[in-house]
Amino acid sequence: MKKRILGIIIPLITSVTMFAQDYIMFEQIYLEPLNGQVSKLVDGVKKHNAKYHDGKNGPKAYLFYVWTGPYSGQYVWVKGPVKWTDMDNAIADDSHTKDWEMNVDRYGRSHNIMYSVRDEDLTYNPANETVGENVLIRVLDVTNSSEAMPALTQMVKEIRDVLEKTGSTQARRVYRNRFRSEQRRDLTLVYPFQSWEYFENSTGLPPGFSTEFEKTHGEGSMKKMVGDVLSKYTDGRYDEVRTMVK
Repeated sequence: MKKRILGIIIPLITSVTMFAQDYIMFEQIYLEPLNGQVSKLVDGVKKHNAKYHDGKNGPKAYLFYVWTGPYSGQYVWVKGPVKWTDMDNAIADDSHTKDWEMNVDRYGRSHNIMYSVRDEDLTYNPANETVGENVLIRVLDVTNSSEAMPALTQMVKEIRDVLEKTGSTQARRVYRNRFRSEQRRDLTLVYPFQSWEYFENSTGLPPGFSTEFEKTHGEGSMKKMVGDVLSKYTDGRYDEVRTMVK
């Protein structure tokens, strides 16, 4: 009888644990090269990633160059998808920390560490991708009001629904900052792209999206439901184009 009960309880516990961990999160750290140390910084990150973050014994890590936005000319180190338990393991490994200090911190300033969790309800991801080699990240500086996030969430959801309805091939992954920050980078929209030619006709949403949106919601709805909401509930927004360093 005891074995039978355990046979029921253990799968239940396992299911609850898996459900609780069923999220996609990334850790990111911006790296500002110290004067004249760009090559050493890049090489150092590659060495550190090969030793500790090759994806075999834990989350994989990537290095991106930042082309646009307030951190243009810098790099961003991205690890994930990660779980919170991965952070405990990294902190407990003293050799891991020392390797980062030796190979990375000597050549670049680490700053603006962030933990971003993907909002699956708002994300449109037709190819089921997790990491893109080239991405446009649109950062929304959300106003400090109780109405702001619900209004922006609804706006993003309406856009997702139209992307889904039209069968768009353009993915748009939505991430929330897990912790509040002074910069209030609470919501980010991630658009993967294959080539810089992408920007000939689009800076995010696919060409002709406004027309499709207004077919669903009526004439003038793009301004009212998107443009006006952004103007009212954000203190600005900017684009950050990143390409992976290989």
